Amino acid sequence: MILAAGVGAFLVGMIGFGGSLVILPTLLLVFPLLFDADVAVRLAVGTTMASMVVGAVSAGIAQTRRGAVNWPLLRFMVAPYFLGAGAGPWLSRYLSVDVLSVYIVVILVVVAVLTLRRTTDARQAAREWRTCRLQIFFVHVLIGLVSSVAGIASGLFAIPYLTRFALPLREAIGTSTIAAALYSAFATIGHMTAGAGVDGRPEWTIGFVYLPAFVAMSVTGGLCGMLGVGLAQRISEQWLRRVLAVFLVAAALVIAFR
Repeated sequence: MILAAGVGAFLVGMIGFGGSLVILPTLLLVFPLLFDADVAVRLAVGTTMASMVVGAVSAGIAQTRRGAVNWPLLRFMVAPYFLGAGAGPWLSRYLSVDVLSVYIVVILVVVAVLTLRRTTDARQAAREWRTCRLQIFFVHVLIGLVSSVAGIASGLFAIPYLTRFALPLREAIGTSTIAAALYSAFATIGHMTAGAGVDGRPEWTIGFVYLPAFVAMSVTGGLCGMLGVGLAQRISEQWLRRVLAVFLVAAALVIAFR
């Protein structure tokens, strides 16, 4: 779990997303061996969201120091993420474990396909984001909702979407990275409150967040997030995307047939 957190935080710093895609499958494979099946999947999702906060904050600080953040756009993204990420955990609480597992597998496969695609679209990159405020608001509500139900990072969908506007790729990544820290915090609070009072949870758990795993992974995530930003200029983004896509498909197959 600690290694997964380190690799995940490194990817967040490197390309703006990827942390949850390493941590979530790992916890989905480990937690059912330790906890009751009815809560293991929900604990994996909630703990993944909580562990993402530290790594995203670490990477966001590094992105801020590099001047890669569009602050007006970031401020505009807070409200829709609050709404979407806050509602997602409560929706997942009322889904059966089987339905939630299938949903996660589908999301992982979809994201694997999207990860292999290019992140820019030259035909639409001339649009100014301020002229599409209403669209951006509702798109980010949907991103927050869909992502928080499955316990994955918002940047998976937000970064490709933001590059449809007149934003440099590194600015889209930097802005989305800090927004991901806020999204993760909102979603974590949602998973903590949605899981309160649910039977079958182990000790040292707040809602659907398992504290021992969260603490262990957060320390590693905080260190590796900044490392990923520092090495962003030296490692091929396309190479990372290919490896990540293969890992996602493999993890989805294991989860689906476990």
